[in-house]
Formats: sequence, C-alpha cells, structure tokens
Amino acid sequence: MTAHEDRQTGAVGFKDVPGQPMFHRVLNAQPMIVRATLMDVRRRFARDVGDDTLGRLELVLAELMNNVAEHAPTGKERPRRVPVIHLCVVRHNGGLACALTDDGTSLPDECVLPRSLPAAIPDDLPEGGFGWFLIQDLTQALCYYRRESRNYLAFNIPFSADGEG
Repeated sequence: MTAHEDRQTGAVGFKDVPGQPMFHRVLNAQPMIVRATLMDVRRRFARDVGDDTLGRLELVLAELMNNVAEHAPTGKERPRRVPVIHLCVVRHNGGLACALTDDGTSLPDECVLPRSLPAAIPDDLPEGGFGWFLIQDLTQALCYYRRESRNYLAFNIPFSADGEG
C-alpha cells in the first residue's frame, strides 16, 4: 500500500474516514541508526508538515533517542546490551503526537522536573543541561513513566502559528 493509499483508507480501513500520516519504527539505540531514523521521519512528514514543526520534532527526537543511545545501555557485560526503541509519530489536527518507549535504564527523576537553562558563563559553557530544557520547551503534554523494564514517554509537538495544519 502506498503512502497516498494509506492516507485515503483512514482509521481501521474505512474509506470515508480521513487518515493522518503516521510513522512507526522499532530500532536499536545506536547513533547511526538514530540518524537514519530521523531522516526517515523527515521524509515521511515533509509533504504534510511545515518546516518549523518538522524541525522541532527532529530536534526533540534527536535529543531523546541519542540520550537513550548514550545513557541507557544495560547490563554488566562488555559490550553492554543496546536498548531497543519503539517510536510512533502521528499527525493530528493540532500537531504531531509522539510516543517513544525503550528498554534501557530508568530515566532519572530530575529529567522530567521543570527546567531552566543552565547558567551561561562566557568561555565556559557547561557540557550538559540543555537537552531536557529544549525537550520541555518544544513539546506540550510531556509525560513519562516506567513500568517493569520499559520507559514510556509521550508528548505533542504543536503546529507553528503560521497557519500550518
């Protein structure tokens, strides 16, 4: 089924229900695979979503999936086990709804607390602290929980105010 046919069938195959573009991928949390997935997301939504919204989505997903790749490998064996990420993005009337799950280590509690930018000291910018600020600033309805051995994160990227959608 082509992407156009997929859009035409809509929900549960009813021809009269308008469909929305959707992206789903299961991937290993490795930098090159994350990069390829981000390029695939951009290609999937390029015709249906404006550049501003797509850029914000890409930035948030890059930060989240690269965090999983960098911080969530599990196990004491070397090399450590690479987490598996499940990603789903759906276009809706107000923006892009996103769900991301992984089987890596638990997200530290402080990550989902409200953030502000780290102090900017000229010629001595801190190494970290910007990612979760950006994620919280660019998303709406951000929620996280962990059940058993999986992390669940969901959020919305609203359409930009330029009449998109």
